[in-house]
Amino acid sequence: MKKLLLILALVMSAEATTVEQLFNVKTIQVKSKTVENSKTYNGYVEIADSKMYTVSLTQDGFVKGLSAANIYDKVVKGEKLFEIYSPEVYKTQIELLSAQRVSPSLAKQMEKKLELYDVSKKNIKMIKRANRASKYLPFYAPFSGTVIEKSITEGSAVKKGMEVYKLADLSTLWVVAKAYEADRAYIHKGSKVQITLNGDKKAYEAVVDFIYPLVDKVNKTIDFRITLKNREGKIQPNSYATIKSLSSSKRSLVLPTTAVVTKGSKHFVFVPSEYEGEYKSKSVEAKRISVNQFEIILGLKEGDKVVNNSLFLLDSDVVINGEE
Repeated sequence: MKKLLLILALVMSAEATTVEQLFNVKTIQVKSKTVENSKTYNGYVEIADSKMYTVSLTQDGFVKGLSAANIYDKVVKGEKLFEIYSPEVYKTQIELLSAQRVSPSLAKQMEKKLELYDVSKKNIKMIKRANRASKYLPFYAPFSGTVIEKSITEGSAVKKGMEVYKLADLSTLWVVAKAYEADRAYIHKGSKVQITLNGDKKAYEAVVDFIYPLVDKVNKTIDFRITLKNREGKIQPNSYATIKSLSSSKRSLVLPTTAVVTKGSKHFVFVPSEYEGEYKSKSVEAKRISVNQFEIILGLKEGDKVVNNSLFLLDSDVVINGEE
């Protein structure tokens, strides 16, 4: 058994100086601690694909009276979004009124034709009740949400098939995070996570609801997704998020990083030998669990003493061979 002998003497002193006095060697006991088996990832808040809506037109014409004239205005389903004049729709209104006088079945066909132009039943009833065609008809919002894109202004000419608004329902959002392939075992659908956002002290508890099927070819990362309810409207898309996986806790033996020497994939500690002032290296199986702590898996037991400031006792030959 190879030992690291550190018995030192001061020639100029009548009394011997111990290793502890000269090098300030400090020992520490191996302790048992509850360790949370968790991982931390980074991600961003995104708008859920299923909560994005496009408002497009089925008629050519001109618009006025925009109730959502600005980006980020809120829109409520069923409320008037703007008014639109369409020559085709105006002509069909006149055909409906004429058909009502001669043929109820023909009138029904004209009503169906108006509906194909996205003229609402409410508007059709108004036309029939007033018994006259309206140049501009209200266009009602088919969805609720916040305006995130718009391509019209007051008085714009519009074309059939044109996308005039893009809306987003921000009451539900996604957090998309990235994990390295090596962490695949920690990420499962249904896994519990805790999410924190920059500038928000609240911690959001949620679960992983989707794991993306492709690995990023460049970064070799896997994306996974968490859905968050945004009832108070405080969570904003594109916010930076920290995602912490919450796994079951366990009791483990721990040591500070100052007590563990790492050489390649091997880990060592220094323990007192049977002689005072003498220390020897001991190989252990360890895993770093934080910036300043190692979990000791094999090689030590609770209560064992090891050198805390182990770099004072580092001997390259001992560390390389890992012999006791």
